[in-house]
Parts: sequence; structure tokens; C-alpha cells
Amino acid sequence: MTEPTVLKPGRLWWNWFGEQYFVPRYSVRPRSEEEVRQAVLEARRLGVPVRASGAGHSNPAVVPTPGVHIDFDDFREVIAVDKEKRQVTIQPGMRVGDVSRYLRTQGMSLNNQGDIDTQTAIGAIMTGTHGAGVTLPCLSNQMIAARIVTADGEFLDLSAEKDGELFRAFRCSIGMFGVVVSLTLQAVPSYNIHKRSWNTDVEDCLDGLHQRLADNRTFWFFWLPIKESADLYELPGGSVPSSATRDYDICHMRTYNAVPVGEAAPLLKEGEQFDHSSVIFPNSYIPNFREIEYAVPFGRFEEAFAEVRDLFQTKYPTAQYPVECRPVKADDTYLSAYAERDGYALSISGPMEFASWAMLQDFDELLDRYDARPHWGKHHFMTAARLERIYPRYDAFKKIRREIDPDGVFLNDHLRPLFA
Repeated sequence: MTEPTVLKPGRLWWNWFGEQYFVPRYSVRPRSEEEVRQAVLEARRLGVPVRASGAGHSNPAVVPTPGVHIDFDDFREVIAVDKEKRQVTIQPGMRVGDVSRYLRTQGMSLNNQGDIDTQTAIGAIMTGTHGAGVTLPCLSNQMIAARIVTADGEFLDLSAEKDGELFRAFRCSIGMFGVVVSLTLQAVPSYNIHKRSWNTDVEDCLDGLHQRLADNRTFWFFWLPIKESADLYELPGGSVPSSATRDYDICHMRTYNAVPVGEAAPLLKEGEQFDHSSVIFPNSYIPNFREIEYAVPFGRFEEAFAEVRDLFQTKYPTAQYPVECRPVKADDTYLSAYAERDGYALSISGPMEFASWAMLQDFDELLDRYDARPHWGKHHFMTAARLERIYPRYDAFKKIRREIDPDGVFLNDHLRPLFA
């Protein structure tokens, strides 16, 4: 049999954490939309599945496939920008940080982003990645159009304006509807951020939680269970003010408020920063942790946090990793953790050791009592039955997925039990 022309022998791939690695039958590093289309057509001719990857920032096995792996590392440019509409169209390999910095040169910003900016924008969108803020939904809502290659090797142009239900399902579909070859993002006028960081007791954090959420564009905190916790995420310790009465079981607090570009910078105090959104949002993380992140209903956050804190202190008193807590606004994306409800995300981590799995499963069981929903780029313990219970549009999503990819070309062993 003649060797396919676009497909190359499979190459070893691994994700950011080194937890997921595999060698597919074929690998492709496309530089054009047509090369992606040809890769899908050849995969169909050979009868093998297809999965694509961005920067490999997802923890679970969303990429591994025995068939064709499409690696977008060489497909990461700006395609077009519309300054009047404040929209930018990019290739799928472009990182969030690259998009954010490019928008700055055009007088724009992303409306919101998370604290890691080295994922691809499409990977962040497809997994429901988010920042923080009671008025700010996850990144998926900033994508207003996309072009994909479907399972039959055809181009399909999708948009929020014309495709309604299909687009709402597509926005957070973990690559199961097709291979994205371009996406269009809705940006906002360029803004700077005045960031304030400080440490305080848990009691003070919770007592003032809702007032801080109301008073700030973005507020989030890290709970630090033991004295050494701040070191693991490179959180500032002595360089920020502290009203804490102890050096453990405290909260590292952050507020972010937007200031239009052109307005004067505030006089900065200890623990404060001021710069463009593309500079202030991202933090530095070392991939030395194994993580789950679940969103509980917003109104039940304090109750869930109290249980999480108690479980750490009673069963895992030496656990070191901070617990990151962020509010996110509801949206209408079918598989978003915030589908049709405001949520509060709790990120729980342990070291990259086998023993961490038992700990994370304990917290999974705890948070399941709150109908918590997963961040698709983090580890989770979902089953199809559980997803049906916690997602109001789960059955509708599966129906659309089956219609657009009836043969399951874009599924793999991780996704098939959940969405086939």
C-alpha cells in the first residue's frame, strides 16, 4: 500500500506535566488548512481515528490516539484583525499569551483570561478554561466563530450568530466535533490592570468574600493549608502585606481592576502592580502538581470550602499545595462547568506521586455531593451517568456529537466512555 503523502510516521508526544505520552501511527504538523483536511481524509481512508493537540496543557488523556495525531505547533499565526469590530482570527496553534500580546499592539485586550497563558487559545476554549470574576464567563464565550474540518474531510464554518445550538455545543467540545483550523475571538478595548495582593486569615477572607466580589472586577484567593504552601506556586510571601495572625491556614488574596489605557497609573503600594492585561494576568507555574478542579454552584461555595478545609486538616494535615478558589459567571455553553449556573471553582492539587490519586478521589467524592462539574483540562473522575446528572444539556450534546461525527473519528479511549 502506498504510504500517505501528508501523514508521517508517528512521533512521541507528551503533555506539559509528562503524565500523558504516546506514539500514534501517524503524526502531522500542518502549516495550512488544506494539510489538515488531507490528514483527516487520509485517516478516514485508513480507518483510523484523529486527535489534535495544542500546547499539551491538559492533564487527562484527551490527546492520545492510536491513529493520526495533528500537532499544531507550526500553525500559530494571526490570520486577520478587524479593529472596528475588535475581532481577531487566528490559527489553532497560537498561545493565549501570544494572542493577548498581539491584541495589545492593536489597541485591544482579551476580556478575561486565566493565570496561565501558555496554552493554545483553542485548547483553553475547548476545555472550558477560565479566569475569575462574578461578571466574567469562561474563555469559551470569547470565541464567536471557527472553521473546522469535519469527519468527512469537509470544511465547516461555524459562528455564534448563525449556528445557535450547534455552536453552543461546539464551544467546549474537547475537539470532538472536528479539527479547528481557525477561530475568531471577540476582544475589548485595551486596558491595564491594577492588581493588589495580600495575605489574611481565612475568617477575614470569608467574612468579606461577597463584598470583595462585588467591589472588584476580579477577586480570587489561594488557601494555604500549611506554612510552606506558598512556595509551591511561587506565591509571594514576605513581599506582600499581611494581616494574618498565623503563618498557616491563611489566604493569599488578589484583586484585579481594569483601567482604560491612557488613564493615569495609581500610586502603587506594597503588594500592588500596574500594567497591561497581557502582563498582569499570567503567573509562573512549575508543572510539579497533579490537579483536579471542580466548580460548585456559586451559592454553595462557602459550605463546600468548609468541607474541603476540614478534610485537609483532619485527613491530610501535611498536604502542602494551595487550594485555588475562583468565581465564574454562568454561560450557555453545553459542557462548560458554568452551564446555566454561576459557579465557584476549587482547584485541589497534590504532588506527582501515586499516593495523590487517593487524596484527589476523596475530594472528588466530597465535591460530587455538591453536583460539582469538572474543568475538562484537569484530571477528573467523571462517568457518563454522573455527567447526565450534573449537565442539563448532556444528552443534547451527545446527540449533536453523534450527528456531526457518527463514526467517532474524533474520539479516543478517554472520551469514548463519556460521550459516545
